[in-house]
Amino acid sequence: MLDPVRGPYVTTTLENAGLDSGWRVLDVGCGGGFLTATLSDAGYDVIGIDPSMASLREASDHVQAKFAAGAGECLPFPDNSIDAVTCSEVLEHVDDAEAVVGEISRVLRRGGLLVFSLPNRTLLSRLVLIELAQRFWPTRVLPEDLHDWSRFISPVEFHRLATRQGLVIDELHGVGIRPRHLPAAVAALIALRTGRISYATAGSRVQLRLSPVKTIAFIGTARKT
Repeated sequence: MLDPVRGPYVTTTLENAGLDSGWRVLDVGCGGGFLTATLSDAGYDVIGIDPSMASLREASDHVQAKFAAGAGECLPFPDNSIDAVTCSEVLEHVDDAEAVVGEISRVLRRGGLLVFSLPNRTLLSRLVLIELAQRFWPTRVLPEDLHDWSRFISPVEFHRLATRQGLVIDELHGVGIRPRHLPAAVAALIALRTGRISYATAGSRVQLRLSPVKTIAFIGTARKT
């Protein structure tokens, strides 16, 4: 459901940074390959990496890209070998987020770009992403144990973490929803929960957007110095 806002943001950001088609991009924690597919369609030489073999099989079935099995804490690539890295909705699932960011920084070339997104650790994110999306039966569309709110990272924490690993934050945006779209978003979650619509359709109806408010989630870029 994040793809309608995440995909255009990632490709536009890479293009604005001068990374045209053919540049080498690593999608860390690629899962089923949704963002990998967007990057592949844009013409990048993209590699998706994930520790889950089931996810990699699913991704390779529908995405024309390279895939590798591996964890973000130990990326199987040489130093300074990657032009850009995407890491979307991953750091809140790992045991050592700083180790993953450190590995990303290691494999990025000097001046290389990291595009990231992750949920903020606030009471509102807990209400939306944990209570509504995972626990409340009428709107529960995610596995109940998918997110652990205590692992969410605030923008301030991520900024400090990135700085320690040799990355400078270029920009940061919130990902949210306009208040007037909330009723339609809740209705979309209920329809998704009951199987009447797909995740893709739900994503278009929820209407996530870039926002100055980072209370629920944020997306941005960092550069290796």
